[in-house]
Amino acid sequence: MHPELQRRYRQLFRYYDVIPDGALSLEADLRPVAERLATRWQQRTTPFPNLLQLLIATYQHELARRDQNGDGVVDEGEFVESHRGVIAAFAARRPEAEAFIAKASGGFFDCLDLNSDGVLELADLEAYASAYGQPTAGIRANLARMLAAFDLPPDRLPRAVFLTLVAQYWFDPSLDVPGRWLFGGDGQETC
Repeated sequence: MHPELQRRYRQLFRYYDVIPDGALSLEADLRPVAERLATRWQQRTTPFPNLLQLLIATYQHELARRDQNGDGVVDEGEFVESHRGVIAAFAARRPEAEAFIAKASGGFFDCLDLNSDGVLELADLEAYASAYGQPTAGIRANLARMLAAFDLPPDRLPRAVFLTLVAQYWFDPSLDVPGRWLFGGDGQETC
């Protein structure tokens, strides 16, 4: 696994480790995040029939997939190592992997896009970071930096660009792709 991708996965683990205690668990770290994200919708119609249950089931599935020793939690080593097979699948079956990213990450995009206009705004990204207990102060600058690479306005993240950034963050170890800045790459605040 490329060292840059390992660095990003370790960074992402620390982002997800809400407590932070060096272990991801559904109850301590991810259920509260799911509840905060679902609560944002208040009385609005969500893009999914039971958004909270969907988020919890998704987090539960991902934790189970990564929990290599079966102890019910995922440590940083397990989290990083769990990406090895995903990277291989992405390289071997790129069209299917991109379709999966569009479905999975696109679905998460829909969970954040409160007005369902196909664009994430600063408030959507700040709510995501806040749900994980992350700072929001640098998100505006980080978003503007990423969007500048696409010659887009600095404060509106379209779905297609979001999916590109996600694929870059997860699978492209290049240091010249803007996706490397997701989740606070290069010491910047998260987006």
